[in-house]
Amino acid sequence: MGRSPLEPSLARHLERITGYLRDAGLRQIPPERTDLRRTLADFMLRRTPAVLEPWLREIGPALGIPEADWPRIREDQAAAVGRWARHIADPANVETYVMLSRHTRQGFISRFPASRFLATQIRFTQLLVEDIKREFAHDPAQADQLRQLLGQEFQERVLHITDFFVQAREDELRRQEAAYREELLEQEASYRRAIDGAPACILMVDAAAGTLFDVNHVAERLLGYGREELRGRPFQDLHPPGERSRASTLWRSALERGHASRDDLHLLTRRGELVPVFANAGYIEYGPRRWVQLICVDISDRKRLESQLIQSEKMAAIGQLAAGIAHELRNPLAIVMNALYDLHQIVDGRNAEVAEDLRIAEEEIGRAQAIIKNLLEFSRESGAELTRLDVNDLLARTLQLMQKYLQDNGVRVTTELGAIPPCLANQNAMRQIALNLITNAVQAMPEGGELTLRTAAVGPNLIRIEVRDTGIGIPAEHLQDIFNPFYTTKAPGQGTGLGLSVVHSILRRYQGEIRVASAVGVGTTFTIDLPCQCHAEVLPDRPEG
Repeated sequence: MGRSPLEPSLARHLERITGYLRDAGLRQIPPERTDLRRTLADFMLRRTPAVLEPWLREIGPALGIPEADWPRIREDQAAAVGRWARHIADPANVETYVMLSRHTRQGFISRFPASRFLATQIRFTQLLVEDIKREFAHDPAQADQLRQLLGQEFQERVLHITDFFVQAREDELRRQEAAYREELLEQEASYRRAIDGAPACILMVDAAAGTLFDVNHVAERLLGYGREELRGRPFQDLHPPGERSRASTLWRSALERGHASRDDLHLLTRRGELVPVFANAGYIEYGPRRWVQLICVDISDRKRLESQLIQSEKMAAIGQLAAGIAHELRNPLAIVMNALYDLHQIVDGRNAEVAEDLRIAEEEIGRAQAIIKNLLEFSRESGAELTRLDVNDLLARTLQLMQKYLQDNGVRVTTELGAIPPCLANQNAMRQIALNLITNAVQAMPEGGELTLRTAAVGPNLIRIEVRDTGIGIPAEHLQDIFNPFYTTKAPGQGTGLGLSVVHSILRRYQGEIRVASAVGVGTTFTIDLPCQCHAEVLPDRPEG
């Protein structure tokens, strides 16, 4: 093994130590003294078994080595001394240093301080020196030379061992540092993946300069800028001019207090659009870098829902006001009706023209009273009580209530009301369905058109209601969303997106179904299938899906 090729690092190490010994004058006995070297090597091999016993009894307790480990240590030390002796006899045999280099990195001795191992070797060498004195007492000159050679070789061994231990520790530190760097890189990559995968726009602003040094993918998509385009820009540039002072205040608050937030800011996109955001700012320190991380959540949907809810509440208030006005109109209309009745009695048919005017006035007042009655019924809260309901009558009364609205919008109505059985249902809920579907149909025909209402019995306990318009139609990609709450294709202020959701919810409550068929530019048909068997109570809601 000693003659086999060496690893380049070990070869450089051995050459370096040999140079130290030669150039520093530490090698008094040259390698050429083969006779003296063989004598010492033979002595070491012969005396080692006897020296091991007292050596172990001394170092074992001193170093706290359990007696159970002594046999293994005895065996290892005997093998090590054998390799050392062969190197002393032939300095070209470096097997002992190959093994020492390996064990200081991976073996048993690598787990302990270098001083522990050196202490054991110093004591073993001292015991050998004492044996040399005893065995060569008859030849003091020979004994001195052997002790000198053993000391010289031990000094060389200490130099090797010291470097091996230091190198092993340095290698271990480099390995740990590489592992730490790899772990750090993985943590940074994981952090980057988490930031890029976050569902919110994240901006990283340098704490000193106030400029952007990184953003995530959501920020790129939302703002319309690439990451490289944003790096180095003042973060205030991403806000409209009127809000930049507020954005700066948020940033400074995060620097001072560690965190801050506000919901009155907008981000300015590349297209010039303003996106309302809830901005949460946090101060972060990582290594030498200090920055403020801005997490901006797009609250466009929330703002839109708030606006729609406000609009819905406003419409509810208007409805209550209209109901109140209608209620107040009933009394004067009743008085007028009584006055007309008295006039009719006075005229008593003597003036046909006046009698006809009175009749028309009575009919119109009756129609006004019917409209007011319907309006009050539509606005009345009635909980979930069920009544026997004639759906055809409900549709007719709804059309009567909406007659003026239909006329003003140029909508012509056709009704095909078939013979259908009565249903046990909540009147207000069914009125809401009719009102929503007719209103949607009218709004879908801004230039006027045809509205057709059909009813038919399609089974022993099932009726069908169809509401068809000739309006603008609904694009196919929107059909799957029209029954979702707050979803609307209408312009702002023209709808809350609640109507069809309410219709869908009511029908599910009564185990009914609603379907829609539409073609852009042709029109839309809503088809309702409603069970009409008498219910003893309102059925529970079915789960969504």
